[in-house]
Amino acid sequence: MTPSSTAPVGKRSVIDILCELLEAEKTDLTQLMLPINRKKAAKQQIPAIIRQAYRRLGELRNDVDQLVEMTSDAESTRDIHTLLTEAQSMLHVDAPFSLEATSIVLESAIRRSNPTTVPNHISAPLAAARALSAALEQNHQVAVESYEAAAQTEGLKQEQQWHYQILKASILEDLGRDFGVNHALDRAAKMLEDETLFLAPKDTRPEAWATTMQKLGNVLGIMGQRQSGTRNLEVSIAKLEASLKVRDRTKAPLLWAETHNSLGTALGILGHRHKDEPMLKRCVASFELALEERTREVSPHDWATTKNNLAAVLQSIGQKNKDTTLLKQAVDAYREVLEEWTRERAPLDWSSAMNNLGTGLRLLGEHRKGPRTLEQSVAAYNSALSERSREQHPVEWAMTQNNLGAALQKLAEKESDAETMQKAIYAYENALKEWTRDRAPMSWSMTTANLGVARRTLAEVTNDYQAAIKAVEELDAVSDAFREASHAQYSELIIDQLAQARKLADSLLDKQRGNHRAGPILTPFFHFTLA
Repeated sequence: MTPSSTAPVGKRSVIDILCELLEAEKTDLTQLMLPINRKKAAKQQIPAIIRQAYRRLGELRNDVDQLVEMTSDAESTRDIHTLLTEAQSMLHVDAPFSLEATSIVLESAIRRSNPTTVPNHISAPLAAARALSAALEQNHQVAVESYEAAAQTEGLKQEQQWHYQILKASILEDLGRDFGVNHALDRAAKMLEDETLFLAPKDTRPEAWATTMQKLGNVLGIMGQRQSGTRNLEVSIAKLEASLKVRDRTKAPLLWAETHNSLGTALGILGHRHKDEPMLKRCVASFELALEERTREVSPHDWATTKNNLAAVLQSIGQKNKDTTLLKQAVDAYREVLEEWTRERAPLDWSSAMNNLGTGLRLLGEHRKGPRTLEQSVAAYNSALSERSREQHPVEWAMTQNNLGAALQKLAEKESDAETMQKAIYAYENALKEWTRDRAPMSWSMTTANLGVARRTLAEVTNDYQAAIKAVEELDAVSDAFREASHAQYSELIIDQLAQARKLADSLLDKQRGNHRAGPILTPFFHFTLA
């Protein structure tokens, strides 16, 4: 069951937190939250969706104010003016605010709009206002149709047609990204490639062309993240790089930075899939360029987002190369992010960054002699879990429990501490309460593998034959799962661990029977971490 997004986070509700961040009226955000809850948006997506909706609410109020002024004099627009004045009153911050009622009034105004008497400089913005009200209701289909109507208004200039098509593409992108509707992304990409680029010639309207290429790159990037193939990611990178060659940084510095952030994301995903370190280094460079304009002073939330992205890539390269300098840079970057994403201001982002910090500290702690860094990793994961409850965030809770188990397991090995190893086992078992084999087969396999290895290690320290047998059963089940899923690399690792667990069980059984032969020499611990 998904709880309401108005549920309290600590002592404050999500709405209260966002009201403070956005300097918004509570009545506004409460109304905007209603359709988001009905649409059952993912909990982690809600702050970003609300930010977008609040920006669109401001645009709608401004657009309706302008339409009221434009329709105030002419006889042909008198009826429309009356209706728009009513909508304006409904949208006023002090009035009883109703998205549904506003949309009904705007629909009535559109029906009263006679193409032969109402000029296109009124009819097109009127259709666009209806698109905005539909977007606020999370009625993406009506929003798309309304922007299409605005773009097709007879006599409209090419620049205006392009503008409405970009807005239409944004709605389709939102639907695809926030609610997992992949065909909306397909539709946006096709429209941008086949229609919108035609309206923004590179030689005469370079900034509009660059914006279109950026939008196309973003959409293809989202598609590529969700697909096993790499074609869309490769094309996304090409589109974003083409945009940056034309985009004038001095004219649109934040758009330039946004494009670099998108490029870095696509490069990072593709570089990770290909294990391509030069590509990951290009990713780092792109994020660093984005941060030159996305400063904490100018755009604090976007700065933290890009900084968090940069830290993740530094961590990935550092882990691969066992480079403690890069791992320390990643940890320092996560700590900077947490200065902006505080629990009070951004609880969900805070818990995500805290989980990332835990992983960075664990990887760094593996290379340090003392236990302090690993202890800090455990503390970071526990902090993340204070916000990531199983009831409100089951997937994230399970992920962090798995990662906590990995940190505890490493700490137990460093200190030869059976009690800490038992805590690691408890953490893995917690994760498996949510990640069952039926619901999340790959996550179940990885966590069960971690659990089996931890249990085998504990059995060796405590001479517990029953624990060794249980480890054999867990690793055997995982071996079957990896083999059935054709994960050859993982299968080889598990087969080795399973053989060691069986050898340990045999040795412990011999000890119970009084046959004290030499125990097994176990290979070093390994584990699967989930981001």
